[in-house]
Amino acid sequence: MRGLIRLIIILLAIVQSLFFWKIKKREPKKILIAHDLLLGDTLLLAPLMKRIHEKYPEAQKFMLSKPLFVPLFNNEPYGFKALSFNPKSFLDIWRIFCCGPYDLTYIAGDNRYSWLARALGARWIIGIEGDTPPWKNWMVNEVKSFDLKPSTWADMMGRLVDGKDPETFEKKEWLRPDTKKILLPIDISKPYIVCHLGASNVLRFWPHTSWQKLCKDLSNQGFEMILTTGPNEVHLIDQIDPAGIYQSVPGSFSLIEMWALLENAALLVSSDTGIVHLAKIACTPTITLYGPGSNLIHGPGKFWMNQFFEAATIDSYPCRDQKFLFRRKIMWLNRCSRNIKQCKTPGACMEAISPKDVIDKATELLKLTHI
Repeated sequence: MRGLIRLIIILLAIVQSLFFWKIKKREPKKILIAHDLLLGDTLLLAPLMKRIHEKYPEAQKFMLSKPLFVPLFNNEPYGFKALSFNPKSFLDIWRIFCCGPYDLTYIAGDNRYSWLARALGARWIIGIEGDTPPWKNWMVNEVKSFDLKPSTWADMMGRLVDGKDPETFEKKEWLRPDTKKILLPIDISKPYIVCHLGASNVLRFWPHTSWQKLCKDLSNQGFEMILTTGPNEVHLIDQIDPAGIYQSVPGSFSLIEMWALLENAALLVSSDTGIVHLAKIACTPTITLYGPGSNLIHGPGKFWMNQFFEAATIDSYPCRDQKFLFRRKIMWLNRCSRNIKQCKTPGACMEAISPKDVIDKATELLKLTHI
């Protein structure tokens, strides 16, 4: 089915390119953000969404989203309606088609989705230059470049829209949808700290002994400790808390429930994963553990500069030496996107992050937030 869908998209994109004019309207009536990103990168499109809304307040605005993330957009932040997008689902693509045609489309990340945008009848497509292989760029009408100086990916995506940068984020701009289900019997009269143990890449796991030291120290300071993971990561809770001392939430809960948990938390401590970026939307004070990742590219940047945030990392770690983001080379960037088979020293960059350093940062953040 996916092969058939791809063939249909390619043929429709070619027909649209050959027989229909490509025109950039001054006042587009319908705008689409096309992508197939994971949770964190999807949420990091907030600056792009806000900037589009500031420049085109009257336009209808749509954004593709993995089905699991659609509920996060129920309140239509910045006027955007999320459209469920599973590349294997013809029904999803038909529904996206029925919401068009789109006068203006922004491509986030992989330029292959410019072909989908053109097939859907997009009049003008804007993306980041230099994707590989070259055929991915053939349907893009206007290209932008990544910044020549250090900047977060979120801020750079906001600059896909001509003009000024968007104003910094305020919590009221992206409100959490209501949830009737109770996540945990938490006594909110006692402050609690969320420790998110999982990540999409096992190379981002912090050693269980480090988590144990952190949890013990912060628990002794009077905080309730809540351990969370994603799906299929319950074993991490068993490693860190075999005696069941702390409350825990395995990854069987919804993202809306996790959002509600983060909103009332005194602090989140997590590896560099999607939950960190959900915490940006929830305005939760956060410490992010960067091993392979980079605070330069995925930190708060300008858009979330008013939030309480600390990065726990080892600067200039030797094997954090890759300069590519979405297959584009960025000279000022140093990160690592290797998998477990490619890494010569699995876990070393995370092991180098000292529990004492994280505890000190946590203590300081908690003082600043008057907890």
